[in-house]
Amino acid sequence: MIALLTLIACLDPIQKDTDTASGDSDDSGAGGGSSIFDVRSGAIGDGETVTLTGVLVSSPVTRVDDDSGRSDGFFIQDPAGGEKSGLYVWSQGQFGDELTVVVGDKVSISGQISEFYDWTELVVGDASSITRTGSGTLPAPAALGDGAGVDWDAYESVPVTLTEQTVESVNAFNTGTLTAGVSLDDGFVYNDYGCRGHYATVTGIVFFRNYDDEVTPDDWSLNNRSEADLGAYTEGAVIDTTIHAIRMGEVCGPVRVQGVVSTAASYGESKEETSIFVQDVGGGEYSSLLAFSPSEHVAYDAGTTFDITGDVSNYYGLIELFVGDIAGISATGTAEPVVDVLVDAPADWLPWQSALVTITNVTTTSDQDDFGVINTDKGVYLDDLLSYFEATNGQTWSSVTGPIFYTSYDDEVKFLLEPRSAADFVE
Repeated sequence: MIALLTLIACLDPIQKDTDTASGDSDDSGAGGGSSIFDVRSGAIGDGETVTLTGVLVSSPVTRVDDDSGRSDGFFIQDPAGGEKSGLYVWSQGQFGDELTVVVGDKVSISGQISEFYDWTELVVGDASSITRTGSGTLPAPAALGDGAGVDWDAYESVPVTLTEQTVESVNAFNTGTLTAGVSLDDGFVYNDYGCRGHYATVTGIVFFRNYDDEVTPDDWSLNNRSEADLGAYTEGAVIDTTIHAIRMGEVCGPVRVQGVVSTAASYGESKEETSIFVQDVGGGEYSSLLAFSPSEHVAYDAGTTFDITGDVSNYYGLIELFVGDIAGISATGTAEPVVDVLVDAPADWLPWQSALVTITNVTTTSDQDDFGVINTDKGVYLDDLLSYFEATNGQTWSSVTGPIFYTSYDDEVKFLLEPRSAADFVE
């Protein structure tokens, strides 16, 4: 998603179509008019005002994060295509229903050039700065092969096509890194793909975002304009692995873990879902995760062993094994889960995410909030996800046991210890 300035301005209706009788006005941009190439090559610089004529709309409007119906902007391209032929158009007031341009429209646009964190944009006051003058045929996307050695700056805001791309990783925002080193992102449409999935071709407009002084390949992303921009897709094959390998980032995509053991009873009955804290036999750091299936609820006890087939998922920093069909969770027997005893609070709780731990000499340092959460002196909260309890500020226990849950919303990270019953509190 494009993160841009949010200045507010009134929106006036887009200017009338000025097609000639032949269907296009004589505004090709040739013969002295400014072009996008002039802007992108530096002939027209940051802060200068320019009018571009005869350029083509090369994208739908980009999406926004709310439900207001507003749009950030859209991309344009010189009719000749090629390097440095694309540019992003952004309105200071954000376009509304007044913006009616579609892909292939030929337009005249007046605005000011802006380098937004080194991403070149044409900033316009409102929709009245844009006049539709006809229609045209977009040049074919630039064919960049497998993307090796590409100068991405030359193709900023340009439609391009890559071939034979594997999704090497997927982050918490469903942004996948392709073989070429750039990302596949959702500036126009949401894509459903998984790590190690493979595309025969990927076509999209090259976005750029960089908020530091170092430009790296992951500052660039391809954003397909529709599902049709993506070629044939093949899911990655299921591979056998361990939870530890998943947690260490050594494997992603469709996987199967075998002989893992549940450390608490499954939960999610009220939502007809199944969530289970599971860990590798032996426990330890980076040995645990949450297995989650939205298809139905099945009750399992702590100490159940499983073979689980699912997709590695990063849900706002919580590492999960997502199981689309509950049949992917197969109970195989029973075993006693290992409990890791932490006498001292770890400097970092992340290695213990979803692990079954006992923390000793615990004192609460806040009142319990409306959601059952109370802070402690161990850098971890106590929560009632698995079992209801009541506690007060200053209350102490010689030990408390439970899996470590994790939440991350609005940039606030919390690690929460989830007691499973009253027996997990030892006075």
